[in-house]
Amino acid sequence: MAKTGNPHGISGYKRRGCRCAVCEAAYQKYNADRRKYRHKAPRIKADLLVAFITENDSHVGGTSKAMMERWLRDGVDLYVADAACVKRGVHPYEVFGDAWWNVPIEGGDD
Repeated sequence: MAKTGNPHGISGYKRRGCRCAVCEAAYQKYNADRRKYRHKAPRIKADLLVAFITENDSHVGGTSKAMMERWLRDGVDLYVADAACVKRGVHPYEVFGDAWWNVPIEGGDD
């Protein structure tokens, strides 16, 4: 016997492409729950990183201007900053100086 269930909810939204009010609400709740428990990495001011990238990369190394503007506005994720520096062959300390070691880590062990 085939399983028959409710075709609505998160499965209806993701698998069947249903966009009714029930499926939309289930998907919004799903995303809200995911955002609530998502790990948030500390952020660091990006002005030094953006200056380093624009001075040392003739083609900006695949980093879009829109992304660098977002970094300047919101700060850059610590792990993204690390990857951007390593991609260019330098340690993040060489770009950020002592600020690299003084980033406040929130939610650490008590």
